[in-house]
Amino acid sequence: TLMNEESPAPAEGAEQVEVTSPASATDAEADPNGPAKVTDAEADPNGPAKGKGGCCSSTKKFFLYDSTRSEIQAFYFNQFGRSILFISFMFLSLAILELAHQQAGCPKTENGGYENCGNTVYGFLPSSMLALMATIGGIASSLFMPYAGAVVDYSDRRRGFGKVCATLLVLVNFVQIFIFESTWFVMTILQAVVASAAFMANAMVLWSYVSAPDDHTLHGITASGRNWEVFGMLSFFIVVGIVQFTSGWDSVTLARFSQALASVVGGISLFLAYKRYPAVKAVKALDEGKNLWIAGISELWHTAKNLGKTEPGAQRYLFAVSFLAGAIGSFTSLAITYLSEEIQMSSTGIIIFILINMATQPAGVLIHRTIARRIGHKKNYLMVISFFVIITALFVGCVAGPDQMNWTYLFAFLFGVAFGWYYPSSNGFFVSLVPEERCTELWGFNMFASVILSWVPPLIFTTLNETTGNLRLAMIGILAFLIIGFCLVLFIPEKKSDAADEDDEEKGSVETPPADADGEEGLQDVVVE
Repeated sequence: TLMNEESPAPAEGAEQVEVTSPASATDAEADPNGPAKVTDAEADPNGPAKGKGGCCSSTKKFFLYDSTRSEIQAFYFNQFGRSILFISFMFLSLAILELAHQQAGCPKTENGGYENCGNTVYGFLPSSMLALMATIGGIASSLFMPYAGAVVDYSDRRRGFGKVCATLLVLVNFVQIFIFESTWFVMTILQAVVASAAFMANAMVLWSYVSAPDDHTLHGITASGRNWEVFGMLSFFIVVGIVQFTSGWDSVTLARFSQALASVVGGISLFLAYKRYPAVKAVKALDEGKNLWIAGISELWHTAKNLGKTEPGAQRYLFAVSFLAGAIGSFTSLAITYLSEEIQMSSTGIIIFILINMATQPAGVLIHRTIARRIGHKKNYLMVISFFVIITALFVGCVAGPDQMNWTYLFAFLFGVAFGWYYPSSNGFFVSLVPEERCTELWGFNMFASVILSWVPPLIFTTLNETTGNLRLAMIGILAFLIIGFCLVLFIPEKKSDAADEDDEEKGSVETPPADADGEEGLQDVVVE
């Protein structure tokens, strides 16, 4: 899913908050709205008193909160660079679909899509390629995460490890410039295995360096970091989209351009980030006789087992989110295939679909903020899952064929609202289930649970598509995972009153202090969340 991770709230009373990535708490592409707690509405430590700073002070709070420290500058550069390298995959996926269909000999339709001609390429239908890529990438990331988390926590090589991962991420994106009919399959495997694992590992290193003297400052830092992330994705998507509309390039040529641009801009940004990261010592001691991967697996197992005794509600939540995040995180890659094959939408139409989806997510955030405070975290969470089930069922059940293409843009809006609503709701519910002093400890485990089953819905999609050739039936994996997750959430005991107060809701989302009269902070709430 699109860059979904954030730092946890610090424990109350801590003199300094350092968000690390323990082997049992590895960060993943799960969620942009980590629980950053706001304890008061004190004046901003970054600038002058309200009303005296002018636009420069406002801009600093919005993008450069606490930016005098080198590791925070690195955080902002990293957020910007990796978001661009991530979003470039949307254009690469369209090229992969086009080349797979060309090699299979499937004819192009008058709408710009491709017919499902039944021919195979490398033993698979062309329409299975993106799902196969997501399956391989999900498995590779899940296996690599325990090792990467252990390197961050149990060794002195955190910065060096991050440099290697960032370099691999840039190099794999760079070689995609040379994607042709004779090389696309190798490029697909590289992107699925190496780029996915490197991206996740870089995220672990990124969050392990984020620290602050108090939770108010931590909140400001993570908010500015998310702004850089959103700015990077939107600006890159708009630039490449404009090039697409004005140049008339096909998907393959556009993908080469997007990968070249992402490699240069993202690579420079990551280089500037790692120039600023300091070397750090291990935060945990490795037991004698254990290697790093075993240490990571052992930590994950003990955390999962102990949660059943100490925090049963949180344990059930993590089981539920494994299914829910697996379904929601798989939607984008599977939807691109569905739009191209079933709706026969052109690459330009798919780009517009994704852009509408991204632009409408703030509406979902506003819905979450309104509903959660009135009916509580659990009911709000069940509501957004129900909304996801309904619109997914309607999308797959009712939108099929080129004659219904215009309806897809309505669903782009609805899914954008659902994405914006889901992530802060999920995080707010999780934070309400665990004690504040364990929030940091368990937040990374929440991230790991969010990706551990991410490969299953694409695998179901691939299997059903290969055996039946019916893409509508192949989407059943997403629906099944959503329904299973919904049922598991029903049995989660609530630790706090179901009437979610404002403080709890704010811990479950990334937002700034209460809005001022001029509405400046309120605007940042929407953009960040």
